[in-house]
Amino acid sequence: MPDFTETTPRLAHRLGYVVLQVDDLKVATDMFVNEVQLQVNEKTDEAVYLGSGNDHHWVVLRSDEGVARGLRTIGFELDESVSFEQAEAVLDEAGVPYERSTDPVAQDRVGELLRLADPDGTTIELFRGMLSVPWPNAPRWVKLERILHTAIAVGDFKKSLHFYTAVLGLRESDWIEETSVFLHATDRYHHSLVLQQRPGPPRVDHLCFQTDTFDDVMRARAIVQRSGFELRDDLLKHAPSGSIGFYFHGIPEGLGIEFCHGHAIVEPDHKAGRFARVLQAKDVWQPPAGY
Repeated sequence: MPDFTETTPRLAHRLGYVVLQVDDLKVATDMFVNEVQLQVNEKTDEAVYLGSGNDHHWVVLRSDEGVARGLRTIGFELDESVSFEQAEAVLDEAGVPYERSTDPVAQDRVGELLRLADPDGTTIELFRGMLSVPWPNAPRWVKLERILHTAIAVGDFKKSLHFYTAVLGLRESDWIEETSVFLHATDRYHHSLVLQQRPGPPRVDHLCFQTDTFDDVMRARAIVQRSGFELRDDLLKHAPSGSIGFYFHGIPEGLGIEFCHGHAIVEPDHKAGRFARVLQAKDVWQPPAGY
């Protein structure tokens, strides 16, 4: 069991953004604009910032020489009840190295930022005060509410679970046997992060975007099907979170993109459940074994 106490500050409020390393910035940008329905809010020589609503970025794309493609950074908004000094004290006590951004607005496009690393070396950023963009979204066929969660296969499951719970303050929502754990932040959406035990090296499995309505899920599905991108999983309903959605094979290679609606909110007294690792846990609409 994670060795946290209820008096330990919970640092992570919600998933705010991810940074992805891609092979071709233009190709990846086109997918996130056309298929995911994000908007380019800023371009630099090094990065493309894509957001929705008035948020400056939910996804940052980079194509730096010598960096392996995939997930580079997970950005969590710092809970409003926690000061950056308190967050630093938590990290000091846990023996986790970190650095404070000296110019977060100019360099990171947020008001304040702490940077550290998880056990697999993925950069974790705790931020507050993301910049807003002073223009409306371009007309979008799919209305997105938020970037909801990411799922990652980790190298050492116990170390990663300890880091994300005892240090960052995420809490267990549910399990799939011993192979996956769904972790929620203080916004109480069923999961902001999924940790997976999978063969092979650490890697990102998917990103999830929550839509405003179920019709938006279906519009996104129609766009993806028309575009020629391959569906990874068609319409399904997850047992742990109750959300309905679909996945497609995105960019970079190996990244799934999920659109969902109806994601559960966990109650303060929620006790984590443990589901059998069967197809019905992933999709409750599937018939039982032997049907």
